[in-house]
Amino acid sequence: MFNLGQNVVTVPLLVTAALAIIAIVISVVAVAGARASRQRIGRLMRSGSHENLEETLTKLLDEAQAWRGLEARIKELEWKQRQTLSKTGMVRYNPFDDTGADLSFSLALLSEERDGVVVTSLWGRDEVRVFAKPIEQGSSRYALSSEEKQALDLAANQRMAPR
Repeated sequence: MFNLGQNVVTVPLLVTAALAIIAIVISVVAVAGARASRQRIGRLMRSGSHENLEETLTKLLDEAQAWRGLEARIKELEWKQRQTLSKTGMVRYNPFDDTGADLSFSLALLSEERDGVVVTSLWGRDEVRVFAKPIEQGSSRYALSSEEKQALDLAANQRMAPR
């Protein structure tokens, strides 16, 4: 009827066979999934424009590096622009009663930071005198004449004096 010795060997053998079949099924599914992934990656690496993904990414990284270089250069140029004497204001006037023309002037040259210089030329019949006064943050450590202050204000507001 029932042989215990034969069943002891048959049960583990059946379990092992079942596990082997399950392992084979899992392997076949994994191989099929890997093949499908490999095909998708292959299509991605070979785009229609004869350029693969690696070449495209390399180009994009190179372009990004170039943009970073341009951004640094732009920041440097913006800093230099703030330092240049780009704002001007000029006032012509006649400081002496015995001369008949507005041949004297005060010229303010300022940066965006309101640093720069005011140059004043006083013209007389016998001589011409030229003065330069440094400007830091919109003011000078030297006393400024009313014409120099007016030229400084014109430069700060970026317009020329009316004629």
